[in-house]
Amino acid sequence: MAGLRRAGDLALRVAAFLLLFSLLASVVAGVVSRQLGAPLPWTDEAAQYLLVWTGFVGWILAARNRSHIRIDVFVDKLGPSARRVAEVAIQACVAALALAMLRYGPVLVERNLDVEWISVPLSAALLYVPVPVAAAAILLQALAQIVEAVRGPVPAGIRP
Repeated sequence: MAGLRRAGDLALRVAAFLLLFSLLASVVAGVVSRQLGAPLPWTDEAAQYLLVWTGFVGWILAARNRSHIRIDVFVDKLGPSARRVAEVAIQACVAALALAMLRYGPVLVERNLDVEWISVPLSAALLYVPVPVAAAAILLQALAQIVEAVRGPVPAGIRP
């Protein structure tokens, strides 16, 4: 199981790198092509789509590493049992959001299958594909963190 987790973490990091590199390349191509007087029409739209994908991969990575912004002022003042309950409640809310995204993400993809990008003949559904994928990953991570919180004490700051 640990090997599978490491492989998944590596795949996420590689995906994040490739998305960020592609986003940078798209923006640079757009800037350079404008400066040369022959703007590439697809660069802005590609950068927008890549930014969405990068955001979702970043969300998965942050959830996986427990590095999302958290306001721990009140939770840190709680005792171990109350902190555990608070962590379970927080992760239950995250799981509920992920379930809603799992429910409506495929609908967004389906509704946009026949819509094309403005600049190139690609489906606008590509913008929404990461929604259910990220939702599934976030749901699994939230459930794993609930199990961890129930099994043992949650450290101050909730960070490992």
